[in-house]
Amino acid sequence: MPLHRLLYTSEMALIGSETDIRQQVADIVARSAARNVADGLTGALLQTRGMFIQALEGPLAAIEATFERICCDLRHRRVDLQEFVRADSRVFGEWSMVNITPDRTIEKLFTAAELLSEQEHEAVSAQATIQLMRSLLLTNSTPMTHSSLQSTRFS
Repeated sequence: MPLHRLLYTSEMALIGSETDIRQQVADIVARSAARNVADGLTGALLQTRGMFIQALEGPLAAIEATFERICCDLRHRRVDLQEFVRADSRVFGEWSMVNITPDRTIEKLFTAAELLSEQEHEAVSAQATIQLMRSLLLTNSTPMTHSSLQSTRFS
């Protein structure tokens, strides 16, 4: 069965205190992880500065159905498909869904990179974004809600 990868961005439409929003995101990740196991999907959700950046990997039909639900979900605004491609392998194969929450230092780097990108009129590539997400996941020293993620390896 061919493997596909989707990357999208959206504005978070979550309401509440920082603690409330963290809990809402943890709930989203936990529900997504459980559903993704059943659907054969893996992926990661990065939240930074009021934005979601999410990568999904798996069978075409499962990705399409999941993305359709996301587009209709009122917790997202301005959903923007960055990439939808056939993939040779999974980047996030160890996780049915994992929450990546960068620390303040990393968020400052995002701000600097965005300013540079705007000045040069270049968009950051989807592949570079996926690799950055993977790197943050593997090197982030702050806890990333490991208790709410499902660790199910897909090949």
